[in-house]
Amino acid sequence: MMTRMRWLVLAVGLASAAAEASSFNISPIRAELSAAHPTEVLTLTNAEDAPVVVEVRVFKWSQVDGAEQLDDTRELLSTPPVLQIPGSKDQIVRVALRREPDPATELTYRVIYQEVPQAAAPQATAPQATGLRVALRLSIPVFVAPVHGKAKADLLWEARWLADGDLQLAATNRGNGHTQIIDFDLALGGGATTIHGNTAKYILAGSRMVWTLKAPADVAKHGAIAIHGRSDQGDFSADVVTDGT
Repeated sequence: MMTRMRWLVLAVGLASAAAEASSFNISPIRAELSAAHPTEVLTLTNAEDAPVVVEVRVFKWSQVDGAEQLDDTRELLSTPPVLQIPGSKDQIVRVALRREPDPATELTYRVIYQEVPQAAAPQATAPQATGLRVALRLSIPVFVAPVHGKAKADLLWEARWLADGDLQLAATNRGNGHTQIIDFDLALGGGATTIHGNTAKYILAGSRMVWTLKAPADVAKHGAIAIHGRSDQGDFSADVVTDGT
């Protein structure tokens, strides 16, 4: 996985206003903490010539009924809470755990870096237009290893056919740590038909995530479905049996 990610919002032309894009980088793109490593250092890089102001917020991260949930928390600290990055410069930020790790289960948080919108100068070709800057919002996952043992996902896969002919694929994480499903292929009808799923999703410990996939109308809806995919923990395979309902 890449350890550096560039986030860019494209400029959108408006009739009465000009929208300017801004971009900045962050490295690494996730933080992994533990009792022995309670603090992580991140680097924000302003890729533009103009300075950028960034506000930082931290949240407890969970998943409820397949939906992401962010709750305010004091268990994690990010400093500084507000920063200004000069043009084409770097800024160091720190993420620190303020509680003891859980004895048996991975803890999960998100740190959001939100650009504070700044008015842009009017364009020379359109002196009456107002300049607007598109604000960026970066969300960085933070994982805290349990005190005892290693955090590991354990997925139980299920599949069922919906009334409209779509295939619903679900994964329940019975483990004590997360996994990120990057993509996967489903082999149906003994391998005669392949469906590709490319919507990446995290599945936190104790959570369940669902994908709804289009399938050819004439595909066999009985028998085993072979799953082959990639995750942040490596390649994986699984077999799922559906009864066609």
